[in-house]
Amino acid sequence: MNEELHIAATYQQRVILKLHDGEEITGKAQVSTDPLRIKLKVSEGYVWVPIEDIEEVNRLVQLH
Repeated sequence: MNEELHIAATYQQRVILKLHDGEEITGKAQVSTDPLRIKLKVSEGYVWVPIEDIEEVNRLVQLH
């Protein structure tokens, strides 16, 4: 999972995070120096999500 998040942040790809509580968050992954949280750019601004709360990561890859 950490590798998928790192790849998504490197290429500024959109991701869908499914959390352990059932919530889903969609946003653009951002590079972060915090090893315990992922930074996402969402429509309302930025969100920091603890990695331990993430159950599943889906990367949205745009094909040109």
